[in-house]
Amino acid sequence: MSSADPGRATPVALIDLGDTLADCTPALQARLAEMAGSEERRAGDMPAALAAQVDRRRSAILATPGFWRDLSPRPQGMALLEMLRDAGFAVHVVTKGPYAAPQVWADKVAWCRAHVPDLPVVVCDDKSRVHGHVLVDDWLPYVERWQRQWPDGLAIIPAQPWNADTPPAFADRCVRFDGSGDDQAAVVLRRLRERLSAL
Repeated sequence: MSSADPGRATPVALIDLGDTLADCTPALQARLAEMAGSEERRAGDMPAALAAQVDRRRSAILATPGFWRDLSPRPQGMALLEMLRDAGFAVHVVTKGPYAAPQVWADKVAWCRAHVPDLPVVVCDDKSRVHGHVLVDDWLPYVERWQRQWPDGLAIIPAQPWNADTPPAFADRCVRFDGSGDDQAAVVLRRLRERLSAL
């Protein structure tokens, strides 16, 4: 049966927004650099008080109206999106909305309407509550929590400096994607799609 068969649901892939589809960290770092004082520029290892100040600034930037809406698309994420589509998955954007900044929820939807207008968008407090067959996410704590909730789920992890070490407990259900031309993720997705079609 094909994915168009009305008797069989199309498998679902969930794809993250920040640092997956959209280039969040470069924009955040640029804003932080603009706001840094001379003490921060000189500091190698920041004192705790200064580090706390930078953390507060980071949170404020991420909650600024328009920050998320104006991010650039991330080429590697767009390549992953096409890979999911080519493998026959119904793709949904799933992104975490900050509890104390509801304006970010609207900005994230606005970004999706501008850059991936055909995709359904789920903004939520907890990604592990959203079912799919595949989760594409750069943030390992979210991947771990989602895979605990959905033990049969596959995770594709877009390569970032902060996710170089996939936890061993999840290694057999994770594929890291660095966009280097290695098509391991595409092969795994095709196999998963074939297995799900046979059920």
